[in-house]
Amino acid sequence: MDSRIDRVLKFIEENLTSRLTEKSLASHSRLTPQHFCVLFKAETGKTPAQYINDLRMQKARDLLESDKHSHLSIKEVAIRAGFRDLSHFVRDFEKLFGLSPKRNRKAKLDAG
Repeated sequence: MDSRIDRVLKFIEENLTSRLTEKSLASHSRLTPQHFCVLFKAETGKTPAQYINDLRMQKARDLLESDKHSHLSIKEVAIRAGFRDLSHFVRDFEKLFGLSPKRNRKAKLDAG
């Protein structure tokens, strides 16, 4: 993997709750925004926005399914995963995983 993209992937993971834009990530990689986006997609198979959203969704799911974080509200889970809009988060979570965040948590608790 290109070292500039690898560096950006680590930066994204460390700053997942921050506002991450293609322009700021391109700057971090020391590439122009256009070159960064083309190289990022070539290396990861996703656009930067898709990659960030997928990472945030997985973090949210991990938080929802964690016994350690079962006290967190759905809104707190969304914030800790880097989402700023609760309704957008809930809609996209359900679209991706087939269950709302609340139902996902309940299913996990009932199973375990």
